[in-house]
Amino acid sequence: MFEPIYSAVKITGITFLCGFIMGMDIPSLSMFLGKDHFAEYFNYPSPIMQGLATGASPMGGLFGCLLYNGLARYFGRVSLFRIGSALWIQGSLIGLLSFRLWMVVLSRWIKGLAIGMFSILVAAYISEIIPKHRKGRTMALVQFAFSLAMLAVYYMCVGLNFLGSPLSFRVAWGLEMIPAIATMITTLWLPESPEWLTLQGDYVKAEFVQNELANHFNKTSKTRKITLYNKLELACLHGAKTDGFRYRDLLGPNCWRQTLMGSTLQLLVQFSGINILMYYIIFICDMVGLKGTVRFVAASMPYIINVPFGLFPIFVMDHVRRKDLTLAGAFPLSIIMFALGIIMATNGHKVDPINGNKSLVWSINNQAAPFVLGLSFLFVAVFTVTLSSTPWIYTNEILPARAKHKGLAVCMLIGWAANFILTLLGPLMMASITWGTFILLGSTTFIIALSILLFFPDTKDLSSKEIEALYEKNLIKEEQPKTPIESDNESTSGAEPIGMLNADVQSSIEVPTLPKLSNAH
Repeated sequence: MFEPIYSAVKITGITFLCGFIMGMDIPSLSMFLGKDHFAEYFNYPSPIMQGLATGASPMGGLFGCLLYNGLARYFGRVSLFRIGSALWIQGSLIGLLSFRLWMVVLSRWIKGLAIGMFSILVAAYISEIIPKHRKGRTMALVQFAFSLAMLAVYYMCVGLNFLGSPLSFRVAWGLEMIPAIATMITTLWLPESPEWLTLQGDYVKAEFVQNELANHFNKTSKTRKITLYNKLELACLHGAKTDGFRYRDLLGPNCWRQTLMGSTLQLLVQFSGINILMYYIIFICDMVGLKGTVRFVAASMPYIINVPFGLFPIFVMDHVRRKDLTLAGAFPLSIIMFALGIIMATNGHKVDPINGNKSLVWSINNQAAPFVLGLSFLFVAVFTVTLSSTPWIYTNEILPARAKHKGLAVCMLIGWAANFILTLLGPLMMASITWGTFILLGSTTFIIALSILLFFPDTKDLSSKEIEALYEKNLIKEEQPKTPIESDNESTSGAEPIGMLNADVQSSIEVPTLPKLSNAH
């Protein structure tokens, strides 16, 4: 009844829904934090409680990474999409019925579990299903969905705020279930990852799915072709991922650099300050003295900017070096943060809590307000064009094949931990060090960008074997003998394997330790 689809375009459409789910979370609370009906209903939460409610989602994301890694061994990628969607629906239901702030925290934590799972799952699934020359574009489309969701939810919350009652946030959090329900239904047509099927010993199905994906792509592409594989070749391709690799091996001599680099890329995203700016843009509008409709329009600008600028990575991600695009974002973002902090420091002063919000104790002069808002909007535009998608692909490519799953989980976990800490402490930092918050973030971003410039290799269009060779202490200069599979791949003009199937085969055709091939016949 539900025949899997093998079109890369249609599969991208389903992952687009996951990106939409992840984007809904950011404005769904921040738009109510400063409203009287929210503050009165939850008894005027303190800055630390505001930070806890906002930070519950990234904290859930941290645990979602752990949950994903625990479930990935037993459940296929498609099943994990459904589990994540079910968690989101459950969290939305709790939000709909919330009558205490702890229920809001619990709701956002559960939805954060889903986002944390999706943050790894979407990247892994795209890497395993989508041809490598389309991975960047597909990931950029997921990020575009993320941006589109933020804008849609923002204006939905603006409209619902006119209700002036708790019904406003209840309806908003209830409506968030709809994309998750749509995702759960559409996954009925998703094909399972051939890599996961191979590692489970289901070689017949793995061969069928991989070759169906390849055949469908080859029919629609005139310039590039994807190689077809048999069961033995699939076993060899994925054998390195079943060699008993453990978490502590991520710190081993041939892996610690990649793990550190992947973690650094995720920290760059968080310490750039994008989440603080997006979560608390309404606070900045209050600090510059905006009121009424102007305030809401100004606060919506980052979400509006995200959408058109989010189209740029879709068209350039697969044509620009990963390192170049990362640095093109990191250095300018650090400078913008510095400028924001300096302008706030020289054109502001301490005041009593603005609108009764204990997090807002710094007011910015009218003359400086356009510069603060303009730099905030410029920051969002630069981030969207550069760092919104690149670090996710860069992290996935920089990790060696045998460490990819565990390494990606650890890197994402570190990113979510940083996200949680910054989001939790965001209101407290604004209340205590005010403009120093932006100087701190700018300094950290600059240091991380400098380390990437000096020590990171580029990974675009490199095979897994070539990437691993970059870190080996003693590189073997002479050409290695090619396996029959490698020779066959090269003899096919323009051929390439799907997603992570582009890993080079080991220097021997000997089949690695895998589940027995007996059920493959």
